[in-house]
Order: sequence, then C-alpha cells, then structure tokens
Amino acid sequence: MKASPWILIGFLLHPGTVFALSKSEVRAIIEGAYPGARITEIEKETYKGEKIYEVDFKHGGENLEAIISLEGEIIKVHIDD
Repeated sequence: MKASPWILIGFLLHPGTVFALSKSEVRAIIEGAYPGARITEIEKETYKGEKIYEVDFKHGGENLEAIISLEGEIIKVHIDD
C-alpha cells in the first residue's frame, strides 16, 4: 500500500512531528550500545516534559536504566537501584 503524497507533504510542512519508535527499535538501540544487555522492561514515560522511553536492563552485572528520546537518542543511562 502506497502512502498518500498529501500525508508526506503534511509531514514536511510540520517538521516538529515526532515519529515514535517501536519497542523493537528501542531494544535494538540498547543492544547496539550495550552488547549482551538483557532488557527487562520498556515503558513510555515523560522526562522533563518530553515523551521518552524508559528502559530497564542488566549489563555487566549492573541494573541500569536508560532514557531514550522518541527520535532514538540515548539521553541518559544510570544505575537503577
């Protein structure tokens, strides 16, 4: 099925439109940055007023939490207590 050209034009006219990543894309981002990571949870949350993905995972013997923007940027990773 082809996308309507009007939809594509609408996205070009509204560059602030954000495409949310799928959970599998979020998983691939974490696994790419942390090979061997074991992801335990992926949730959509709000961080500093912005919609983000919060990812809990284990890597190198530590429980970690990552904040990933809807554009796919890793904003922050810290030890999750």
